[in-house]
Amino acid sequence: MERNQLLLLLTFLLSVLGAFLGIGILVTQFGGAKYSLGTGGGLFQRSEVGAVIIRVEGEIHSGESTYESTGSESILRELRDLQDDANVKGILLEINSPGGTVAASQEIFQELMQLRKTKKIVVSMKDVAASGGYYIAAASDYIFAQSGTITGSIGVISFSPNIKGLMERYGVSVKTYKAGKYKDIFSPFRDSTPEEDELIGKQMMDTYHKFIEDVARGRNRTVKSVEELAEGRIYSGDDAFRNKLVDDLGGRREAHAKLSELCQYDGLIPLFEKESDPIERFLQRFSGFSGRSQSKTKLLLSSPTLVILPSSLRSLMP
Repeated sequence: MERNQLLLLLTFLLSVLGAFLGIGILVTQFGGAKYSLGTGGGLFQRSEVGAVIIRVEGEIHSGESTYESTGSESILRELRDLQDDANVKGILLEINSPGGTVAASQEIFQELMQLRKTKKIVVSMKDVAASGGYYIAAASDYIFAQSGTITGSIGVISFSPNIKGLMERYGVSVKTYKAGKYKDIFSPFRDSTPEEDELIGKQMMDTYHKFIEDVARGRNRTVKSVEELAEGRIYSGDDAFRNKLVDDLGGRREAHAKLSELCQYDGLIPLFEKESDPIERFLQRFSGFSGRSQSKTKLLLSSPTLVILPSSLRSLMP
């Protein structure tokens, strides 16, 4: 009997020990950002000089990043964490995005412009870095694109579905109560008025001009020279290089070498990359899978555009 009790006690103690070890691992995973060498290797030591890789992938939007999109809050938090770190000399920004919403792209652009005062920023464009993706890239010191990269698309678009005809066909009507003449300006249940179209057009042009001005400021070009390349035109990497929308052709290797040069580092500056913990990766994957039912809306918005979303369509976003 005593032997059985001893075995039970040992089993209990081992279970408790295992639980504490598990909790310790979780606490370690959540205990702040960790960085590892971009080519694999040990943990990033804050006493070591280097540069950090930051990725902008998928649709750009406000809020937190998901498994297949970039949230401005996630990127801003990462950039601000690096702001006062004297050992971080530069940022290699890898962009693979067709664009996204206006405010999110503007927020990231403005933060990068502020960071550019103390850090060197080099962009490596992947398959596509258009519209909001290009907006963000314009805040860097130097831009690389591949020959086949799709970029440019300096323009703005807004969506407003109109299902009035469909509702009339099936005898469905909607009564709207509002306080304010233009409160339902993006209503999908009626046609817009000429006056409303004029208001929306003004909003679009204000945003478009701001886009052009920011690109000109980031790229140290005149507004007129950017206007001539805008109008929503898309460019291959070769075309973008010829038109000076990007500075050179190449990928990570070339971007890494240029960043090392700008940081005045002897040789290739060590590149470090933020590690996401396993729970975060699982949640990101889960959010990506759960959002696939919204794929039609995402396809509608996945063209190279900077999007102004009315509330009626924003509610459909994953």
